[in-house]
Amino acid sequence: MNPQWFGDSYDIVKRFFIEQLNAAGYQVLVDPMLTGEWNELKTDFYRFLKASPLTEKSTRKSALLLDPDIGIGKKKTKQHITIGDIADHLLRHEVVFSFDQSFSRVGNATEKIQEKLMLLKKTGNYGFYYDSHARFLFAAKSSEILYEVEQQILSSGLPSKRIVKI
Repeated sequence: MNPQWFGDSYDIVKRFFIEQLNAAGYQVLVDPMLTGEWNELKTDFYRFLKASPLTEKSTRKSALLLDPDIGIGKKKTKQHITIGDIADHLLRHEVVFSFDQSFSRVGNATEKIQEKLMLLKKTGNYGFYYDSHARFLFAAKSSEILYEVEQQILSSGLPSKRIVKI
């Protein structure tokens, strides 16, 4: 997350998902994967999102937001995470969700979404995408946990057509 983007519409979507996970009983932690100069803005960022830094200890079941600048790629970089990174985090958190804006404006995003969901499934985990201008991958250790998260999000009134599964 770069400070020049702090407070944009993507952050509002992140906050919405954090609030939904909080309502489902999760303590949401954030790994903002900071780039750029943040200084005192870090505290404001966590306060706006209504979440805690990853460095804080979880006191109940936890969800982790990964917030790379671009999204989920084939290789880990300063701006990308990988499906393997998500699977690793699922060893410590019940739910992991990640911002993913790594889709080409040319081409079929649905194919890439399905490809990433299949890669996640190969790790033994489960997932779905929130598909809109701001895409997010939600992953969980079990289909039951993932279903609970999906139902919580849909109970907000979000149209089910925005959820993409395998």
